[in-house]
Amino acid sequence: MKISLIGLSGCGKTSLYSVIFAEKTPEETKRLSPTILYETRRHPFLGLEISIFDFGGQDQYIKEYLDKPKIFMGTDVLIPVVDLHDPNSFNKSKKYFEDVIKLYKENYQKPKICLFYHKYDTEDYQKELLDTNIIKAREIFSDIFKDYKPQTFLTSIYDQENLTKIFRDILMGSYSELKGHIEKAEKHLREINARIIISDISGNVLVHNVQGVSSGLSLRADLRDFISSCNVIRENVFLSDSAEFKGNSEEGKELQLYIFKYILAVLIMKSEGELDPESSEKIRVLLKDMKLFSDIIVSIHSE
Repeated sequence: MKISLIGLSGCGKTSLYSVIFAEKTPEETKRLSPTILYETRRHPFLGLEISIFDFGGQDQYIKEYLDKPKIFMGTDVLIPVVDLHDPNSFNKSKKYFEDVIKLYKENYQKPKICLFYHKYDTEDYQKELLDTNIIKAREIFSDIFKDYKPQTFLTSIYDQENLTKIFRDILMGSYSELKGHIEKAEKHLREINARIIISDISGNVLVHNVQGVSSGLSLRADLRDFISSCNVIRENVFLSDSAEFKGNSEEGKELQLYIFKYILAVLIMKSEGELDPESSEKIRVLLKDMKLFSDIIVSIHSE
């Protein structure tokens, strides 16, 4: 999958990437340098390799992209980013986005469009002005992508939980039939009296009910390393595509890790006697559904 982030210089594209994929805090992104020309980054997700193209937004680079449009081709998901803190740039952004869409139409390509109205926060910006800018931006940008049935999002690097879910759903665009499984898992996790994390083997969190478990899509490093180590054992010792690992402490804490089809990991953390019968049954149903989830992913990859 190829994801292309486009927008004017300073609109926040690299910060978006850094917070979601590179485990940066919003404060750390303030020290990032402007992107020169473009940068390509690879990120594994559910067994696929995602290519993320971050296009620098300076005028000379935009001209070069438009003169040599091949770099835009093959994009599966186009993310135009609008800087809500800079309303004076709206018309210039509109022209840039129109030129890019024209290139796609000329080449008979139709990527999925996810339009980000970005910097939807009051960090160093007045709330009243922000609300006015949102109205103005929607008036300017609503018609540009109408032939592409775009999804639109209000985004901020300071609302990491919401931003993570947005990117998770974008990345799962290739697995549209699996959305129901994720929604069902989210419902179960709200009802189960145990701490549960569902991720892929690379440590991309899909859904969880544990506070502070992730930074962007990435699972906390110690838990990510644990899953990775168990996955190596599964592959080289058990010689199987799925495995179950269990651990107990003297204090009565329990940990269970289920790896399904070498792709999906379900980590369950609980204390002795913590689970009621209803939660135990919901975990059983959840694990059965996640096994089916992983089977479907393998089937999609095979196709």
